[in-house]
Amino acid sequence: MDFQILDSIPELSNYKSFTDRYFTKRYILNYGGIENNDIMLMFHSNRIMLLSLAPSHFFFKKNLGYSINFNTGKVDRLSNSVKGKGKKGGQQLEPNSTLCQILFEDDTSFKVPSCIKGSLIEINESLVKYPELLKEMPDSDGFIAIILSSITISEAKKSEWLTPEEYLALLKN
Repeated sequence: MDFQILDSIPELSNYKSFTDRYFTKRYILNYGGIENNDIMLMFHSNRIMLLSLAPSHFFFKKNLGYSINFNTGKVDRLSNSVKGKGKKGGQQLEPNSTLCQILFEDDTSFKVPSCIKGSLIEINESLVKYPELLKEMPDSDGFIAIILSSITISEAKKSEWLTPEEYLALLKN
């Protein structure tokens, strides 16, 4: 009997990604009244949220080069610094706080809002060096920011925003 060790490796395409396994996705359509300004927030059980653009966001329909600017004018999001187990010192965010601005080659741009009140824990610094992650992997390595909100706010917003099933149903209509 000829046994090949590589035959014992399971098919990896059937496994869920890290974010699919450990995060609950929620969607906001037309944020700020702007058509297709759709945001995806991924909630972890420990209250942290990853914020990214939803697959239906107008950003994905535009086939132009782009850059991401984390300096919002008043504050540089890349200078955010949190300390300790309690994540103290993060920049405070309101729902309409700008996390970054995405600038296209044709000189058009748009701002990405935080969508929730909380503290900025981290900006995905990989996007500075590899902005293509935002387009290629928006629900994993291409997330924009990590935000921490209170339990009350997190649970209220999580129940208010669209589940993946509701999101897909609305997109089909």
